[in-house]
Amino acid sequence: MSLYSEFIGELQGQFKDFGYGWSKSKENSCNWMLHWLQGGAGVDVGGTAYLVKQAAAKGCDITYFDYFPPSDPAIEKFVAADMSAFAEHFAARSLDFITTRHTLEHSLNPLFQLWQYNRCLKDDGLLVVVVPQHTKGWVWFYSHFNCLPQENWLMLFHRAGFAVEEANAGSWWSKNPDYIEYRFVLRVESRTLRLDNPFGDSTPD
Repeated sequence: MSLYSEFIGELQGQFKDFGYGWSKSKENSCNWMLHWLQGGAGVDVGGTAYLVKQAAAKGCDITYFDYFPPSDPAIEKFVAADMSAFAEHFAARSLDFITTRHTLEHSLNPLFQLWQYNRCLKDDGLLVVVVPQHTKGWVWFYSHFNCLPQENWLMLFHRAGFAVEEANAGSWWSKNPDYIEYRFVLRVESRTLRLDNPFGDSTPD
């Protein structure tokens, strides 16, 4: 067994069923995401059943992708796998869109994850990302390994070859001021990783 496999095994052994619930408030961010979908073939990474069903109702050919199969029997098209293996399941430049709601912050390697999404999207492909804001509570949530400030997300998007079409914030539970999320709409701009500074600033000492 490799050291990485040993690490993953130890990590998985400590995971627990957090029992995520659903509320009408969570539909707010899903509806914002759905606004950007105009049909075509795509994938929802993280398995948001409401989003998948609503996208299908809009005429999208959408696949539910999550570590566990969907509990909703109405969702028949799914892939049950870890998101780190995303590109093993979809051909290069085959997808019109990818949605990922409150999932990237759980990634062990978000740059690699974004690189895979770039690889699988078509030239005019759309990536719609929602992540929780960078606060002490969300940073220390037990399965958040990359709950980052907004500027860090923008840096990773650029590094992975994406252009930001829209960036804003909203709430997925209006009664609690900590439940704020960053929302991004991204387009494929480059097919190669970019380590440059797009602002042309000098390197800090």
